[in-house]
Amino acid sequence: MLSPRSFLTRFHEYSRKRRLMEERERVIAAVSGGVDSMVLLDLLAKEREALGLSIIVAHFNFQLRGKESEEDERFVVQRARSYGFEPYVDRADTAAYAQQHAIGIQEAARRLRYEFFDNLLLSSGFDKIATAHNADDNAETMLLNLFRGAGVAGLAGIPVYREDRRIIRPLLFAERREIEAYAAAEKLPFRNDSSNEQDYYTRNYLRHNIVPIIRQNVNPHLVQTLNRSAEVFRELEAFLTVTAREHYEAVVTRDSTTELHVAIPRLRTLPRLLQQYLLMQVAQAFANRKPEFEHIERMLELTEGLTGSWVPIGNDCMVYRDRESLVFRREEETTNFRVVVLPNRRYHFDRFTFASEVLDVQNIVVNGEQAEYVDAEKLLAKDLVLRSWAEGDWFVPLGMKSKKKISDFFVDEKIPLYEKRHIPLLETSDGEVVWVCGLRLDDRFKVTPETRRVMKLQFFTTHKSHGA
Repeated sequence: MLSPRSFLTRFHEYSRKRRLMEERERVIAAVSGGVDSMVLLDLLAKEREALGLSIIVAHFNFQLRGKESEEDERFVVQRARSYGFEPYVDRADTAAYAQQHAIGIQEAARRLRYEFFDNLLLSSGFDKIATAHNADDNAETMLLNLFRGAGVAGLAGIPVYREDRRIIRPLLFAERREIEAYAAAEKLPFRNDSSNEQDYYTRNYLRHNIVPIIRQNVNPHLVQTLNRSAEVFRELEAFLTVTAREHYEAVVTRDSTTELHVAIPRLRTLPRLLQQYLLMQVAQAFANRKPEFEHIERMLELTEGLTGSWVPIGNDCMVYRDRESLVFRREEETTNFRVVVLPNRRYHFDRFTFASEVLDVQNIVVNGEQAEYVDAEKLLAKDLVLRSWAEGDWFVPLGMKSKKKISDFFVDEKIPLYEKRHIPLLETSDGEVVWVCGLRLDDRFKVTPETRRVMKLQFFTTHKSHGA
């Protein structure tokens, strides 16, 4: 086992080679009170003079273990001050937060912790946050990601430096047993988190039940092996990222604040793995968030799908297929509406104008204006309603005898998703669709030789829309 001096040297060299900490940088040490974070705090204290570092300590109290959580907080504050570091503490009711946002406890804790880090970086003006993730954590993360079906990024494990959040992991070189040995040799006090002994959390179950079996029966050096593999996957990810950037401009044919188009034929010329990375970069650039691997796969499936098929990206963005393009688009807010419309009147809406007029058949004058005609006798005894389209709506398209879902009709007509939401329906008060406005009449209300009076229907969009 390494001596404390040798362990400190490895810590220094690992950080130096990866440029995790530069001279005179200001570093926030994330300290939970556990053995890993207390060793990190001690190593940073010893590096402080060599590199001229400024250090403060951050601790977040998740309030999940009652008195234990309070004692952890007091312990971290006391230990930080014993090193001469200023402690910064925040707390939140994590269980309540998880319930409020309908997420798991671990996800809630992750979000709260990162929010705390982000706010502290901003308010303190410090450069980076150091966390105490170690080689065992990295190996467990790789296995979890593998079991869940992650891509290359997931198999690369925990990043040594997460640039977007300015988080460094200078303990990733060390196994848990080495960290514990250093703590024992240096007589470092630490707190034991009782929740780490419970198998309720997936990571704990893996740590207590799966990893020991693999070590005993397959590979006694599992952690070292997985960490070497993680390095390979990190290099592969870096290569794919750079290569995807080189193809970005050739594949992206249109890029604006509201839409981004990817040429499917050009995308398909690339190996599938490179297609995944390119779409990941496009999604990040457009939606400002990194999609999960399964979302990337669903995007790729769109290249084989029908025009109009789509997948969401976050809450306000989506990607859909439009002929030979994948279109990334920001969704516009739409409000469902339902308005009773009277004959012989004109109605103006934000996105369109609707008008109707009842005429005797002999008074019809076709002068090239955009209009449709239906049998007025079938409508005048009923109220007419203009409303927004909804899933499950159906009609009998003109020229057909059987009903068809309007959503299927939109697909056949290659209507993009964002346009579907703005196409109103004219229906009777009985719920019978008369007209998919601007696109197709219902066959049940068509003009026949027996028709004596007609209703002239007009629909004008004030925004550019898909033609019939």
